[in-house]
Amino acid sequence: MPGDQMPHDHTPYDHVPPAGAFSVLRTAFTANLLFSLASAAVFLVGAEVLSVRLGTIPVWLLQALGVGLLGFVGLIAYALARLRIGWALLISVLDLGWVIGTVPLVWVSGLLTPWGEGATLVVAACVGLLALAQLFGIRHALKDRAGGPGHYRHCVRVPVTASADAMWRVVADLGAIRHYSAGLSASDILTGDEVTNGSVRRCTDHQGQSWQEEVTAWRPEARALVLRFRTEEPDFPFPFDTMVGGWTVLPAADGALVDIWWSVTPRSHLFGWLIMALMTVPLDRDVRKIVGRMESKALNRPLDLLRADLRLSYC
Repeated sequence: MPGDQMPHDHTPYDHVPPAGAFSVLRTAFTANLLFSLASAAVFLVGAEVLSVRLGTIPVWLLQALGVGLLGFVGLIAYALARLRIGWALLISVLDLGWVIGTVPLVWVSGLLTPWGEGATLVVAACVGLLALAQLFGIRHALKDRAGGPGHYRHCVRVPVTASADAMWRVVADLGAIRHYSAGLSASDILTGDEVTNGSVRRCTDHQGQSWQEEVTAWRPEARALVLRFRTEEPDFPFPFDTMVGGWTVLPAADGALVDIWWSVTPRSHLFGWLIMALMTVPLDRDVRKIVGRMESKALNRPLDLLRADLRLSYC
């Protein structure tokens, strides 16, 4: 069965991407920022000349496009500073939207001059190539080099002010995860109260979907654990043939660092990386809140009292 083809048990540190994991995406973002900034300058400064060369496009519309491109440049700069998969997907979709929206203008009779048609196609080709480069960068960043072909991983880190020991006590209470995750309606340990290798946690979401997670590495001395999701179950709700994840709590000077990772083999071999990329959007959003509630529990504060400066980064 596909679910039995489990990747080898990684430690959390196997899932730390190499320094160049985001290099392709960073380069594509930088190229897009420079190209968009240059295009905005052309639209704003040369709108009158460009209007004549293009055909019947009014000056005010070109200037409005220039202003819009400046906003797009700001969005790319924001994404470049944070390198979130979700932002990269959004910018790539906007780039592809430009291509889809402008290429048909070439076939509108009397709208563009021959020069305008050529310029429109050249710009669309450049934007399309930038979008493809960003999508390739996303796939490159998600690739699990420790897991082999077809494996993808996502690792997030959240710094907390609670001590590492206090945070581990909360994380290690596996059956209580429902108290911290708003997406879960129930969670419990099926194999007794004491957690060890072989323990099984069952989680249920608000749609009634359930799945089981088996502990394959329980390392309290390292404040780390590894879970294998039982993808072989017929009602497993996620689109993966294999799914392994884990938690690690590391001491820090002003508290602790909580690392959470997933390594998966998507059922779709062609678009599996895109499925994983899309799933990082809710994961990034929810994990920060889950860890924030755990921090509140470790500090004996109300669970919904989350710090405004709680930040997430990729590890």
